Amino acid sequence: MKRTLDDADADGAVPAPPAAAPFRMTTAAAASSLTDCALLLGGVLMPYVGFGTYRLGASQACKAVAAALRNGYRLVDTAYIYAGEKTEAEVGKALASAFAAGTVSRSEVFITTKHWRKFHGYEPALGCLQRSLQRLQLDYVDCWMMHWPGPAWRTMNRRNDELTEHGRWHYAMDGHAETEIVALRAETWRAMEEALRTGKARSIAVSNFTVAHLETLKQTATIWPPAVNQVEMHPLYPQAELRAYCEREGIVLQAYASLGGQDGSKAKWASLGGHLLEAPAVLDACRAHASVHATPAQVLLRWALQKGAAVCPKTASEARMAENGACVGHFTLSDAEMGAIDALGANAPDEHAGRLCWRTEPLRLLDFQ
Repeated sequence: MKRTLDDADADGAVPAPPAAAPFRMTTAAAASSLTDCALLLGGVLMPYVGFGTYRLGASQACKAVAAALRNGYRLVDTAYIYAGEKTEAEVGKALASAFAAGTVSRSEVFITTKHWRKFHGYEPALGCLQRSLQRLQLDYVDCWMMHWPGPAWRTMNRRNDELTEHGRWHYAMDGHAETEIVALRAETWRAMEEALRTGKARSIAVSNFTVAHLETLKQTATIWPPAVNQVEMHPLYPQAELRAYCEREGIVLQAYASLGGQDGSKAKWASLGGHLLEAPAVLDACRAHASVHATPAQVLLRWALQKGAAVCPKTASEARMAENGACVGHFTLSDAEMGAIDALGANAPDEHAGRLCWRTEPLRLLDFQ
């Protein structure tokens, strides 16, 4: 029988630490501060607006996270693999300094990190988490995500001609075939369930999972559902089917690349009609909310929140941190403005046309088991 987190608590799981008093449960659309939260399974509260660390690099991550905490962000999102495995340690330094200085306490921050696909399987996954905790200088993370549903690659120098000849799994690490990844992924989730039970993670989640991946994982999971599914989501890639599925299953959808992401080439953007930050519908919304100085970034983040998604924008600029954080509590997009922004993706030639991230990934369309 599949169990919920409440069931797990009843048979010996370490209880989740209490949420800090400033955290407040509400809906994404109604969020009005950086401490307004979604309620995850097990009673864990996760802020709807967090601070992302993707592509900050080791030289910027520590300083940027410290600035984000000063600016009121209480969710910090990182991953084992970021910046060649250097970002977690920099996040850890920033957190340790903030705790020592009294800027925040441990219970006042929500820390997410992600398992890397090189470590699919039970023991490898648990080892990956332990290294993440050591780098972060933490005893537990608030959310541990499975970063990617597919395999790692044994080389970064993948040749397109060989991929064409031998298939997209030709470079899969240790020779893992497509038929093996479902079982490996199930073992990774089993390790994540163990981390939850032992208190090393307050919630467990996934990233870049489609409906098909979630349905497959559901067949073997003993704790269901994942608390969060973090995926690329923006007006050109709105994830309508996935959002509806997550809502039915009780999974919080968290958007990354809310502003369009950094992986889109100039040619790709041109084929989609131009960058989202310069889209007429977005600029029209800015003008409509000029009284609160709404910016294109705020409009796009607000669009995601009103779609029911959490967001985790990234920037090294303290001014932009404040700007991004102001997507809550300052204005609400009207139905007409939301519809105009929705229409930006209406002319896409297929469902994946607007996917901008993981540009060099052979499995980027996620059309595997």
